[in-house]
Amino acid sequence: MKILLTILTILTFLNAKTVIATYKVGFGIFGKIGTAQAILHIDNNEHYTVSIEAKATGFAKVLSGGRVEEYKSEGRVVNGVLVPDKYVGITKTSSKIRKKLYIFNHKAKKIKMIKITTKDAKTTKSQEYIKYYAVDDILSLFFNIKKYLDNFKFKGKKILYAVGANKKDGRVDLIVPTGKSLKDLKSNLGRKDGHFLIVFINQKIFASKRGELFLDIDNKGFCAKALLKDVILFGDITGELISLKVKNN
Repeated sequence: MKILLTILTILTFLNAKTVIATYKVGFGIFGKIGTAQAILHIDNNEHYTVSIEAKATGFAKVLSGGRVEEYKSEGRVVNGVLVPDKYVGITKTSSKIRKKLYIFNHKAKKIKMIKITTKDAKTTKSQEYIKYYAVDDILSLFFNIKKYLDNFKFKGKKILYAVGANKKDGRVDLIVPTGKSLKDLKSNLGRKDGHFLIVFINQKIFASKRGELFLDIDNKGFCAKALLKDVILFGDITGELISLKVKNN
């Protein structure tokens, strides 16, 4: 569920100071299995924070041991683009807390990763530099996607890189479909309007070896619906926007 819920936080409405988006997540025959809430806050068009919390509900909550996932990207706004300084992912269950903190050094083109794991009241910590450099984390990448795709005028395939995507090099493949591919994508999502993308996170998610996601982004830049295809035994995972609040603080 991790990457799907991350992708659902696609927001590019940078004129507002605070945006809160809530999504429901469905899993094939089980129906609704979780919720995700994403918050974007920008101070004076200079500093930003993006946070997301995803929770399993009902039967899925029992199976996952009360699993909660939290992600946060923090950094600067430069010419309308989010430039991360820190990215953190936290996974919590009833028995374990795992945290990964990434610190960006854009000048030296290096990223330090700090791992902290707590289990049975025992905490372990390690740190290292990851083997690649990327200008984005997975959250800032999708906040910036509108600009990377030239305000959705771009058609075809584009390769980008982000911490939180492929573990080897952070690669993310974006495809803006046309013709029959676009028609099929609209049919799969059950939607007619918006900007449609196919995204490969390039890591195995459930039965999807490359993490293939179908996305519909509305004209304001918000992800209206996302779909992870053909999960083994259960079918498709879907995520849909159910609430959107904008606050001018």
